[in-house]
Amino acid sequence: MFSFIKSLQSIKLYLKKNKWMWFTALTVASAGGVLASMIFINSMTQDVAKKTYLEEHRLDTNLLDNFLVSRYESLLAIGSIVSLNADIMDSIKLKNDAKVVDILTANAKSINAKTNISPIKIKYYAKDYKASDSQNNEFADLVMSSNQNISGIVANRDGIRLIGITPVHDSNSTIGAIEISQSIHAVKVDFERLGKEFIFVLNKNQLVFLDIAHKTDTYHDIDETYKVAFHNYDSKFYQNLQRLNIEEVVVRKYEANKEFYTTYDETIDLNGRQIGLFFIGESSIGGSSFVQITKNMINTITTVALGLVISLILFIF
Repeated sequence: MFSFIKSLQSIKLYLKKNKWMWFTALTVASAGGVLASMIFINSMTQDVAKKTYLEEHRLDTNLLDNFLVSRYESLLAIGSIVSLNADIMDSIKLKNDAKVVDILTANAKSINAKTNISPIKIKYYAKDYKASDSQNNEFADLVMSSNQNISGIVANRDGIRLIGITPVHDSNSTIGAIEISQSIHAVKVDFERLGKEFIFVLNKNQLVFLDIAHKTDTYHDIDETYKVAFHNYDSKFYQNLQRLNIEEVVVRKYEANKEFYTTYDETIDLNGRQIGLFFIGESSIGGSSFVQITKNMINTITTVALGLVISLILFIF
């Protein structure tokens, strides 16, 4: 160790005697120190940015879960009220499909006229026979046998919908079930209130459950795997999504470019199948945007840290 230190001292004395070599060594050492520091600082700040974006992913997916739960609770509450209608009970017992449908249609029209939510649809199921208006019988049968509410996402001939199914009781017995549903695109309104973007994309293998109108007129290709009902959404965010590699976003969990921060969550239906993806976004444009604040913070940290490194190097030499 002592001999190593002696060697360094002799090299230093030699360099000082040769001024041009001394200044060259100082320049190279300083440049190397600055370069190494820049690489380290850049790595550190990129890691900070990644953690920040992943935290935003967690917050956005939690927000989505809360919005979905709120929608389900609203649909079930409406279903509970509708199921108390005595005329509906009597018509189900008499197997009078036409009258039940008329009553439910009138209820849906009245509710849609009084609320700002996405239009709802109301259907019913009978315990003793298959009602002509029904299509999610497997879930309705479970509701009627368990006497418990069910809510979730389904793919059927009406499209991809949020549903809530509640039992219909008569004299302490279950005689049917009421289904309240609305389009999955209704969640967009919840995000728009917060200044965020929202898009649902459908896996093409679910097209078999949709009627012909939805297959041909509503959903258009976004890539080889997914389709999107683009006319329901902001065109800029939709176009941004088309430019992304969805497989890479799924692996990384987010994408941040000059236009949008984009993250995603899986869309799972009542059967536990992954039927598509939810995409949540936020504009990157403007000084108050989440992405710009993150970039400005990182640039400030980088500038300050690099300035301290250069000052320290100058002080040492």
